Amino acid sequence: MQAVAVAVAVAVAVAVMVAESVDFIGNALQDAGKRRQWPLLVAAANRIRRAVGLFRAGCRISPRMALFMARRFARNILAVKYPGWYRARLASIARRLPEIAQADTKNLQPLASSLKGMADFYCLEYRDQIDGVLAGRIRLHGVEIDFGAPSEIDWKFVRPEEGDHQMWRVKLAHMGYLCPMLAEGSHAQKEAAVLVIDGFRRRADVTDHGAFNSYWFPYAVSHRILAVGSGLLLAEGTGGLAPEIRAPLSDFLRECVAFVLDNLEHELCNNHLERNLAALCLYFSHVNRVPPEIASRLEKDIAYLVGRTVLKDGTQVERSPMYQGLSVASLAVMAESPFLSRALRDELDRKTDAARRAFALLCHADGQVALFNDSWHDEVPRWDGEPAPEGRSFLPQGGYARLSQGSDLCLLDAGPLGPSWNPGHGHADFLSIEIALGGRRLIVDPGTSRYNTGPDRARERSAAAHNGPVWLGYEPVEFLGCFKVGRMAEAQLIPAEVLPPLTIGGVFRDGPGLVARMVRHYPSLGFLVADLWTTPRTQGQVCWLVPGTWQIDESEASAILAVEASGACAVIEALSPMERDTPQLSQWACQYGRHDPAWELRMRPKPVSDRQALLCWVGHNRAPSGAASDGRALLDQLDALVKAR
Repeated sequence: MQAVAVAVAVAVAVAVMVAESVDFIGNALQDAGKRRQWPLLVAAANRIRRAVGLFRAGCRISPRMALFMARRFARNILAVKYPGWYRARLASIARRLPEIAQADTKNLQPLASSLKGMADFYCLEYRDQIDGVLAGRIRLHGVEIDFGAPSEIDWKFVRPEEGDHQMWRVKLAHMGYLCPMLAEGSHAQKEAAVLVIDGFRRRADVTDHGAFNSYWFPYAVSHRILAVGSGLLLAEGTGGLAPEIRAPLSDFLRECVAFVLDNLEHELCNNHLERNLAALCLYFSHVNRVPPEIASRLEKDIAYLVGRTVLKDGTQVERSPMYQGLSVASLAVMAESPFLSRALRDELDRKTDAARRAFALLCHADGQVALFNDSWHDEVPRWDGEPAPEGRSFLPQGGYARLSQGSDLCLLDAGPLGPSWNPGHGHADFLSIEIALGGRRLIVDPGTSRYNTGPDRARERSAAAHNGPVWLGYEPVEFLGCFKVGRMAEAQLIPAEVLPPLTIGGVFRDGPGLVARMVRHYPSLGFLVADLWTTPRTQGQVCWLVPGTWQIDESEASAILAVEASGACAVIEALSPMERDTPQLSQWACQYGRHDPAWELRMRPKPVSDRQALLCWVGHNRAPSGAASDGRALLDQLDALVKAR
């Protein structure tokens, strides 16, 4: 076995070197084609580069993931070609499953907190929509579609602007809106929930072409189980359900559970597998008897998942603050699943507590998440638990650091793009920060407005759109389509023990050289940001993004005054030689499917000797006396740190 492992490692190393050589050739061909204006050569070079990127991505997945990916491809083909066989397969699995138990208060008690938490997860988002659903109107991501009646929902509805990832349609299939209809709605609304499901059964066959990417996407089906299951159980615990309502709901849940059991997303792992397993845990925690083979399988899969994707500090491995909130809810359900072993539940309790702490650190004072990587607001409930501690905090495995006092906050992203096997939700936001003053966001991340391939997706994931120190014209990550990644990169936190008090920082080595950033907090005043580039040969740049709710006054050469309608004021002030562009109108996305106006402030350091450096003050007022000399000291420390690497 050892010899085989060595042979495989050597083969992969050789393959990667070949890929790098081919990529170099592709880049050379592309440059030559552009210089000589040969479009066919440019097109050929792009194809080579894309092929190399896909090869790189494929080399990073494990044999286990590759096996499950091959199985998924086979399912996609065979289910469409032999629909009767695939329907019979799922029906056979469903028949062997126990029905969700008739609930009462006693039966609900073991899962009371996580079950209520999961129901709250959906009720908070959809509670104000249940009257609309009663009439066939569905509003998702700020877009409302009127289907005329709950039984007439078009599960194949297409929004042209969503291109190759129909997020609205996928979220429609989550059926999160059914949870408040069942848990809190009137009898008419509960009847309408049954009509939604009846219409789904008529219009959304599991063997339809494209079904597995939308309404029978395992991730969407898992949300369905969590939403309908928690809504049904809470409704029964607070008054019961009429048999004509409960029976079709119970049958539908069993069909969905059968599908997820047959399609666990091991090929994607991460938040997908997490949601699959949480859905199964919620269901099997409320049956009279869990089949031993299913209990054993879930024990094994959950242990694998939490060991691989929930880091020691509680950060979910994809490093998205939004998905961190989803992890908190999912882990809580798993931790209270009575059929799992005591040892695994104890481990899940520890992981859940750590995940909650990490989530608190990744949220602003208003409870909304930071927007690093794929994140947006209102997809998960606001954090309303114990606030993150004031002062300086770290998530060392997750690659995040935080400075805060009162409602002033700075968050720093100094970690990897994401897990090597599937970094699809990562952005090139290395050493980026978010700053809020007085609870108002001032320095923001560009956010995530869509998942489908296109200029918005490309921009929002790029290094150039973020505020970390970058090399002008250089992108460290190779993004392919919606979620695939070719070339990766990774920043690193500077350990607390080598930092001055009330200071956080990170380093990032890629492309032309190494860049580094430190941020020092001056409580009640603001934040000093020190950036260093280790070579003057390629121009460095920082791009601050300020929400359009702030009005910009650039009457002074070194300072920019920002004023909000409420009267709040802030200052972004350069304390070192630099050049800056006139502030440009731009955009950011704190809600999926929507852009909000923003100001883009680009600053470029003036090279000095063998490096470039930029000092910026971001505070309530102008920088205090001594900030510039403090900044030069931070730059000297950064210089010493990077030279020691």
